[in-house]
Amino acid sequence: MCMEIISLDMVREGSRVIVVEVGSYGWSRRLYQMGIVPGSKLEVVFNKGVGPVVVRVGDTEVSIGRGIAKKILVKVDSS
Repeated sequence: MCMEIISLDMVREGSRVIVVEVGSYGWSRRLYQMGIVPGSKLEVVFNKGVGPVVVRVGDTEVSIGRGIAKKILVKVDSS
């Protein structure tokens, strides 16, 4: 079974995803500190197609700017 890898900004609200890659940009260290690392599971709480994307990491909700969300690669969690 092949899972499509997409950027976080393309994921619909309510979807659960697994982070594949966050890149090696200046802000990626901050994402790692918030628990957004390859292999981590996220739930997309808010994504209206404009503005920030809000995800749940464990019990914490994190707002990610759309430009950064475009650079975070994820796959939909089918479990």
